[in-house]
Amino acid sequence: MSAKSANDFDNILSASERWMQAWQAQDRPALEKLLAPDFALVVSTAPHYHFDRQNWIELAVGSYRCTRFAYEHVQFHRLSADIVAMSAIADQDAALGKEDRSGRFFVTDLWKRTGTKWQICARYSAPPADFDRTVTVMIGPEREAT
Repeated sequence: MSAKSANDFDNILSASERWMQAWQAQDRPALEKLLAPDFALVVSTAPHYHFDRQNWIELAVGSYRCTRFAYEHVQFHRLSADIVAMSAIADQDAALGKEDRSGRFFVTDLWKRTGTKWQICARYSAPPADFDRTVTVMIGPEREAT
């Protein structure tokens, strides 16, 4: 991996952590800086719908409360000089109104560079499936997740 890619990946992970901290703090100005104008969230339970930037910010500073958030197994894939995909397990304690939204989710984020900053332009989220033993055939038993 080049030094530029490593630096970009560090900057994106840092921006993603700031995004989740801004959600926890219900910090609208920080959310507005981090989310690209064309931001969209798509969740696997409603793939026919997307939450746009304004919808998500309104939820994040309103009834969608997060008290803990952590990333695990973060991976990056550069799509172009200014677009990077990040995938991870997102582990959170959260509630949407009275509905518990705590748990683990597999997320894929698309980040784009705007000037010198990175902004999130899309997140795709789904509950992770149990480990599929047939994947061992593809990746080998020594790489199986623990």
